[in-house]
Amino acid sequence: MNTFNFFNMFFSNLILIPTAIMCYLPFKNHLKYRFNPLLLCISGIIILLSAVSSVMTLALDIDGSFSLLILVIIMYFIFSKTLLADFSKSLAIYLWMCALMSIMLNGVYGYDAIVNPSSNSGAYNVESTFIRLTLSFFITAVFWSPLYDHGSNLVDMLTIPKIWIITMPVSVIFIAMNMLIMPTKYSSLYVDDIFATFWGLLIGMFFLIIILTVIFYNIVFEILNAVKYEEKYHILQMKEAQYLSQQNYIETTARVRHDFKHTICLLDSLANSGDIKSIRDYLSNYISNMPENEIRFYCKNNSLNALLNHYMRQCKTEKIQFNCKVSIPDKDISISTIDLCNIIGNLLENAVLACRELSEEERKIDIKILERNMSNLYIVATNSFNGFVKQKNNTYITTRRSGSGIGLKSITSAAETYGGSAEFRNSDNEFYSNITIPFNVSTPIAK
Repeated sequence: MNTFNFFNMFFSNLILIPTAIMCYLPFKNHLKYRFNPLLLCISGIIILLSAVSSVMTLALDIDGSFSLLILVIIMYFIFSKTLLADFSKSLAIYLWMCALMSIMLNGVYGYDAIVNPSSNSGAYNVESTFIRLTLSFFITAVFWSPLYDHGSNLVDMLTIPKIWIITMPVSVIFIAMNMLIMPTKYSSLYVDDIFATFWGLLIGMFFLIIILTVIFYNIVFEILNAVKYEEKYHILQMKEAQYLSQQNYIETTARVRHDFKHTICLLDSLANSGDIKSIRDYLSNYISNMPENEIRFYCKNNSLNALLNHYMRQCKTEKIQFNCKVSIPDKDISISTIDLCNIIGNLLENAVLACRELSEEERKIDIKILERNMSNLYIVATNSFNGFVKQKNNTYITTRRSGSGIGLKSITSAAETYGGSAEFRNSDNEFYSNITIPFNVSTPIAK
């Protein structure tokens, strides 16, 4: 085994280190381990695997591109095991990084073809290896801030697996195109205008993948912002309903208070005449016509209070027993009101839909929203249901033909965004939801 070729191949494979760094940047909020120690550990693993791969490739006379492909596949499995993210997100980001790096690799081959026109892509030389490593780390430095800031926002906010899956064929097409135009012999690039075409394709693909990424990012956030405004509008509607109900109660009780002196005079007259039966009949009728305040004060968060009152009234209309207990701090907590209302709204919406399939006497929803030691927010919900569930890969999926099936996924994603967790289970006739969200008092909550 040639030592020179070993070190050339070994250092060539280290391009996986900057690739791995770029893959981890968007997942900064979804890592199982701390960011810096994780990158050091992954770099060590890549160095070890590169050494082993280089020895085996040269000893068994395996094609270098094939051995690099095997390393890329192995690194994806290691990458996915260090994340708190689903398969669609991790694979979509990984394929995008591979597509970007494949363009860079062909760029290095193109440069090498200028310097060594009689060589080929499988040959090892120090200069091309150095350029490959330098360029890959330079690209990582250029994309560090966009991936760390904007990429992480996209990973945090976009929780629909199907959208991530849609991006995968685009990345695969870029990778396939770069594999097709990869020059095996540099001399072939000097035939007619192939060299100019080669560089034109590379430059075109580079700018195209950047443009497509920017377009995708902006479209997704326009959609997410529209959804967020719709959620805010829905909360405002519930607040308006609560306000109108409270206003109606105030007006009704004002009339009652105005007529109260006449009531006292009448009761005094009946008492003086000793007509006890008439007094009882009048009081019974008076009590039955007393206005009932339908507004419940659950907490000081106006949006959450409006949401809970909305579902309390809905449960009353649909003959569902509704029990709710809320104990959250008056101070601002890290979870936003929109996310908190989304979690609880999804829970209660699913619970109400499940109760509709039962007889009235079986319908029941219990929910508790509690904090403990100013460190964790616990949301515990129990609702009755018909006992029929569907599961795929240990995950509950909708049993309703018209249901979207993303309610529980949305709850889980929102909880994980804040470093929390969501657990769902069921017995024969009850469904249980347990959400835990760590919080602090450093970030204001919108009210």
